[in-house]
Amino acid sequence: MGSLGAKAETLVQLKEDGFKVPKLIAIPADTSTAEAREMVAEQFQSESLLAVRSSAANEDGEEKSMAGAYHSEVAISIDQFSAAWEKVVASMPPGKNAVIIQEMILGDFSGVCFADAKNARVMINALPGLCKAVVEGYESDYYELESENLVFEHGQESKDVLHFEKGKLSQQKSSSNMRHADLKSVYDLGIKVSQHMGSIQDIEWTMRNNELFLLQARPVTANPWKGQKIKIYDSANVGESYSGIVLPLTLSFASKLYKQVYEDLLRHSAVSESSLKKAEPIFEKLVEPVYGRMYYRMDHWYAFLRMLPGFKRNASNLEDMLMLNSRAGSIYDDLRPSLWLKMIYYPLVIWKLFGLKKKINRLKAEAEQWFEQASQWNLKDWSENQVDQKMDELFSGVLKRWYLTVENDTVMMSLYAHFSKPGSKVPLEDVLNFHSASSDQIAALAKLSASIGKDDTLRQAILDQNEAEFASAMVSDSPLGREYSAYLQLYGGRFANELKLETPGVEDNFGHFAALVTMYWKGDNLIQPRKPAHQLPWLARVFQRFGARREVFRLYRANMFGIVRKLVLHKAKCMVKDDRLETSMDVFYLEWSELFSPDPTDWKSTVTKRKEEYRHYADIEPPAYFNVVNGRWPVMRSEDHESESWQGTGASKGRVQAKATVMKTFDPRQGDDIGILVTQRTDPGWTPLMALSKGLVVEHGGMLSHASIVARELQIPAVIGIKGACDRIHNGDQVMVDGDTGMVSVKQWKEHEKRRILGSV
Repeated sequence: MGSLGAKAETLVQLKEDGFKVPKLIAIPADTSTAEAREMVAEQFQSESLLAVRSSAANEDGEEKSMAGAYHSEVAISIDQFSAAWEKVVASMPPGKNAVIIQEMILGDFSGVCFADAKNARVMINALPGLCKAVVEGYESDYYELESENLVFEHGQESKDVLHFEKGKLSQQKSSSNMRHADLKSVYDLGIKVSQHMGSIQDIEWTMRNNELFLLQARPVTANPWKGQKIKIYDSANVGESYSGIVLPLTLSFASKLYKQVYEDLLRHSAVSESSLKKAEPIFEKLVEPVYGRMYYRMDHWYAFLRMLPGFKRNASNLEDMLMLNSRAGSIYDDLRPSLWLKMIYYPLVIWKLFGLKKKINRLKAEAEQWFEQASQWNLKDWSENQVDQKMDELFSGVLKRWYLTVENDTVMMSLYAHFSKPGSKVPLEDVLNFHSASSDQIAALAKLSASIGKDDTLRQAILDQNEAEFASAMVSDSPLGREYSAYLQLYGGRFANELKLETPGVEDNFGHFAALVTMYWKGDNLIQPRKPAHQLPWLARVFQRFGARREVFRLYRANMFGIVRKLVLHKAKCMVKDDRLETSMDVFYLEWSELFSPDPTDWKSTVTKRKEEYRHYADIEPPAYFNVVNGRWPVMRSEDHESESWQGTGASKGRVQAKATVMKTFDPRQGDDIGILVTQRTDPGWTPLMALSKGLVVEHGGMLSHASIVARELQIPAVIGIKGACDRIHNGDQVMVDGDTGMVSVKQWKEHEKRRILGSV
């Protein structure tokens, strides 16, 4: 960028192009102090106040801006210039560097803005007084404008600011806020600079007597708007199926299954492969974890529905089927069905409807074959490769046709919408009263319990919850033995939290089974389904058939998850034997792609790290549904148990967990092994320490403060605005920093826990 550096050249060019930049000169850094002082004395009046800033060769480039990495001096008199010059020059690395000397404007309001002309949006941090306060991380007022409109603001009644009075900088208190008209002026300046430079710009500005000055402009290398504009999270009925904390293996398995099922659904609805490929990122995140809880990403569900004709009707049916807490409507408009699909879709739906029963019956028979085979497996003799092969068979076989269950549910929900209308002649209560697989399970368990109760040895084993005695007394080829095996084969996968792979099943938890049998001995009057008073119309009976099938496949789904759990646990035992896991239950802390990666790997350290993450998650209670707009997450409630969690503002995305390094003041002697750097505020001199940290927690600052900007450049998670963090967090505490949500969670270690967990990493 020549001998003056990008920063100086940009300012000079902007001034020449008509932007209101305070008077400035740029001097090559290899100029002697005496020569530089002479040049300044010639250009500025003797009473002028100056800002002396670096313009290094590697500063403010397109790829890396190095914002605030080098020294600056503000409010300098000409008599103080020589010392300031030498400090700024000494802070820069060797190279073709320069120094900017600029007239100091003592602003009434100053700040930083990020401006994106392409999308007509600007973020603003502002404070009364000098810009130095905003840059150095003083807690600032924050505003977002889009297309000239103020869409978000967060101000404070009282804040610390910097003024220049009586020849020196002084920190004061202020309650002043910017007028909306002045915010509009900053917005206009930002948009013009961004448009002129052809990229998103990071701009420093100040306003004096209603006159707005541009102090500095640099390209933004870490886009704060990066990502989707809106994300919609809803736990709905997925929170019922996967309640509470869900471990990584279940989360990733469910995500893989949702992706396959709904891609296959659209594939069999004549959506082209090229369209599916384009939408692949959407299908990969139909469900998404938030602090260990599973949520629907509803913006993605609405997106893939856009690929089919009849979006409005399909979206309404989906909202009813998923039992959403909120109805958000269409989000994506860029995915549309092709003209060919619009022409053939409805005839195809009718054609598929006629053949659906036959296909569903085939799927049902295939699933039952799997249940029978699985009941006879002797996994003790299986290798890991055999487990992997069987899992591939599942995904390429019966699960490849599981989309049919969604087609069945779609028809059912369409009919449900019909009978839910106010003018329906058939009472909805009668329509919804149909026989289900759950009733069959109740009858089967009641019959099995009664049979077990007639055998004195089995009865005593149940009362004693003695699994070994029960197994010894249960003769497998007797009528009762066959009845018991048939029950486990069909209903063994049905239990509380049945879709969480980490939950012990009926065969794994004899105590639960024994308790149920005992309760059925006492329950003589089981509830019987109510029969309607009259014959229902044909369409209502069709709905009931589809509804009953839905309940059957919910049972079959639970049994499929039970099969997957068996296979996973056997693979885990093989991994324990090969010293790649500590215990077989540790497998549930791995993700699906990790567990079934082609290369054998020691996952013990990964498991230890994730267990610690989940210790933090237990203290955080996310809302049932929420939106993330422009990267702003809602407040996550914290339940204060043994730990503490606090909500700040996410300044740099990502999540990290490490030990805390608390520095109330700059102390590089603590920098040998920085984990999460916790401090009150930072100035540019902290940059080298920030670069050595894994994450950042700052008590004060704004989205455009130095700490936030540098953290985004370095791509380390950062949270700002955690008041009293340096007192609340202690050196060595395990800290989780979530730069997406703004949550900081702390575990203050007991020594024996520290040795037990950290000693094994």
